[in-house]
Amino acid sequence: GSSGINAEYGSISMADIALLESRVEQLERIYGNNTSDKEGLKQLEELNTKVDKMLGKHPKTQALMKRLNELATYTDPGFIMRYDPAKFIQQEYVVGSTARLQKAAVGAKKVSELKGTVSSGNLKNVSDLDKRMGPLTLKCLQLEKNGEDVNKEINELVGKWNNILDTLSDQFVLWDTILRQIEDDEKNNE
Repeated sequence: GSSGINAEYGSISMADIALLESRVEQLERIYGNNTSDKEGLKQLEELNTKVDKMLGKHPKTQALMKRLNELATYTDPGFIMRYDPAKFIQQEYVVGSTARLQKAAVGAKKVSELKGTVSSGNLKNVSDLDKRMGPLTLKCLQLEKNGEDVNKEINELVGKWNNILDTLSDQFVLWDTILRQIEDDEKNNE
C-alpha cells in the first residue's frame, strides 16, 4: 500500500502520482489499454526489440548502455545517503593539514637548533654599531642624491646631443635638395 511506498522510497507527493498516472495514460493511448498478460508481454517484447535495434546502431549509445548499471548505482538514493560530504571534507582537511604540520615541525626543530647561536654576548656591541651606522646612512643618502643629479645632467646632455643631430640632419637634407636642384637646372640648360 501507500505506507509501504513511503517507508521504502521516502515521501511521494501527489504531484508525482499524478505525473505517473499521466504517463500511464499516454502509454495506454499508444499501445492500447489491453491488460491481458500475454498481449502486454508481447507488446513489451516488440518494444524492447525495437529499442535494442535502435540503440545497437550507435556505438556511443552502446557504450552508455554498458554503463547503465553503474549510473543506476550512483543515482540510487541509498548510495547518495552513504556519501557524507562533511566527513569527506574533514578527511581532506586532515590530509592537507598533515603536510602543513610536518613542515611546521621541521621549522620548530630548526628554531630550536638555532636558538643557541644568538646570545647576549653577540649583541653587546649593538649600541656602538648603531652610533657608527648613523653617519654611514647619511653618506648613502648623499650619494643617492648625487647620483640623481648626475642622471639629470646626463639626460640633459643627451637631449642637447639629439637636438644637434636633428639640426645637422635637417641641414644635410636642405643642402641635398639645393644640390639636386642645381644639377636639374644644369641638365635642363644643356
